Parts: sequence; C-alpha cells; structure tokens
Amino acid sequence: MKICDYLKEDHIFLDLKSGDKAQVLKQLMAALKKKGIISKEKVILAELLKRESLGATGLEKGIAVPHALIDEIEESFLALAVMKKGVDFEALDKKPTRIILLLLGNKSKPGFQLKILAHICRLVKETKFVEKTRRAKTAAEICSILKEEEEKI
Repeated sequence: MKICDYLKEDHIFLDLKSGDKAQVLKQLMAALKKKGIISKEKVILAELLKRESLGATGLEKGIAVPHALIDEIEESFLALAVMKKGVDFEALDKKPTRIILLLLGNKSKPGFQLKILAHICRLVKETKFVEKTRRAKTAAEICSILKEEEEKI
C-alpha cells in the first residue's frame, strides 16, 4: 500500500492560511470543493471536527493526520496542505503543525483507513518526508518526495 496511489497532485495545497484547527480544516474543505473533489464539505467538516474532539490527530515533526469515515465518500482519498505558520493540532511533541495529511474514507471500509494510517505513521517516523515536504515548492515535488521516501519503508 502506497500513499502516493491515493494522493493526487490536484489534492495538494501549498497556500493554506493558518488559523485555528477548525478554520484550517474549513479552508481545506472549501479548496477541495472548489476543485470538485468533494461536494458535502459541511458534512465532512462536521465529521472531522467530531473526530478531533475524540483525540488529537497531530503526530510529531509538524504533521497532523485528520481523518474520518463518512458515508458520503465513495472512494478513500488523501489530501495534503502545507502552511507557512503552524497550527495547534495538539501534537505529541507539542510542535505546531505545518503539514496536514487529510484521510477520508467510507464507513463500510474501515480496515483500509487503519492500514493507511499505520503506513503514514511509519513514513513520519522512519523517513525525512515531513522535513522535505515543508521545503517543497510544487505539488509535483511533493509527489516525488513521497515516492522517494516511501521506497525507504
């Protein structure tokens, strides 16, 4: 299972504005809707915020992985956003989040989401993905970094 199979270049946003957790997720939903990737951004945002209330999705090194299982999502997908200023996603290491790797899936396929979350955690711990992504200038460069770093695990 490779993350780059589910993260398309047009799902990558390099200009997300900082704010609080809810504001940033709302911006990301609006960006995904504008590109026609999602249609029910309010439903998805509500589910993401509900999931965040159960426990923080901030990992370490400045990355958070907000995720939710939603009936309205037919096929699982990932989106990635990079922010210049950090946002508090209550990360394990207390550092501000500058990269959001959003995972959305269908409630009927929870096993897939667990596998991809485990893979993301390995990617963050065992590679330089976060550090390199923070410096990337284009979506294509991020995809290239992801492929290169995934080969290491």
